[in-house]
Amino acid sequence: SVNHEGIAVDDIHIYDNNLPIYDGPTMTSAVTQTITGGNSWINFISGGKIIASIKPNNQNMGNTDVQAYINTAAVRNYNGQYYHNRNITVKPANEKLPDSVGLRIYFPDSESESLINATGCASCTKPVSAYDLGISKYSDSLNQFENGLLTDDTLGTWNFIPSSLVVKVPYLNGYYVECKTNNFSEFWLNSGGPGKVHSLRAEFLDFTAKKATGNNVQLDWTLKSENNIVRYEIEVARGNTDYQAGRFSKIGEVNSAGNTNLPRSYAYLDVESNKSQVRYYRLKVIYNDGGFTYSITRSVVFYDGITLLVYPNPSNGIFNLVYQLPAGETLSLQIYDAGGKLIKRQNNTASGFVEKQIFDFSKQIYPKGMYLFRLNIGDQQQVFKVIKQ
Repeated sequence: SVNHEGIAVDDIHIYDNNLPIYDGPTMTSAVTQTITGGNSWINFISGGKIIASIKPNNQNMGNTDVQAYINTAAVRNYNGQYYHNRNITVKPANEKLPDSVGLRIYFPDSESESLINATGCASCTKPVSAYDLGISKYSDSLNQFENGLLTDDTLGTWNFIPSSLVVKVPYLNGYYVECKTNNFSEFWLNSGGPGKVHSLRAEFLDFTAKKATGNNVQLDWTLKSENNIVRYEIEVARGNTDYQAGRFSKIGEVNSAGNTNLPRSYAYLDVESNKSQVRYYRLKVIYNDGGFTYSITRSVVFYDGITLLVYPNPSNGIFNLVYQLPAGETLSLQIYDAGGKLIKRQNNTASGFVEKQIFDFSKQIYPKGMYLFRLNIGDQQQVFKVIKQ
């Protein structure tokens, strides 16, 4: 500056500023857009103010709901992290997409400043600036739990998109963050805690339950990282009745080895005697502040409990095949008509849970009379004779 005069400008952003950022209260209902394809940004707007934008990457998402949830009390923290006053849900009709879509979340600078200056938790981490923000993403098979609340995010799956993979762009009196995603629905803004790799809850890379010698069950799990976890409690539901009623019992626990930014694996052997039918396992993750979350549930089927059923019989041509087999087991199915002609063949890979498949032989091309369902599981075979009336 002494020898040379001039100015240098970096990080220039040009954007359409016709839409201010949504700065109202928590939305009581979602904004819906029908996304059927294309590759342009589609804006979600409430009261003339922008909440989020989606770039569908030429994919049909169907009717897509976006809703913003705004915290106006003190900045919140959980498991050693402060997190942003704004989070959103995105719920497309078609939740399983073959490729990722672009997502932008808009927020005013005042919310970032509140997060940066948050107090009250001396051990909690927080971003130095909005450019440190990553995204914690929660997905649940039950949409009622994708409701903007962190407290009931216990049964689904968490993922963290680190700051390095999230684009931050100044926009009017705030910013938008941009990332790619192919699953939904709750999105939370946080910095990732120590090492900037932690979601707001535990992120499992893997959790398996498999039969071992002596009718025991071997449980193995790996987490992407650990932050403020005290222990893992192993819970089991003994049979379908208990599982459907949500009756899980604690059978053991494993203490956490402490905080780490690296993947870490654990194991537990269920040696309980007299196992039969099917057992459902899950992990209850206990945090040092008393909070908890659950892993995905895994099942182990014992052969004395295998379920195979074809019903109704007789019927008008609609037959239901219900089965429950060990996860990964192949079910081979052949269906023959009364003359012995093969009319359908397929292989199903079992999930370990109760599954149902519907076969429609009600059309006139399938005459009334007897049909034979031949099911093969490994070296076992079972045959069902059914009647179309």
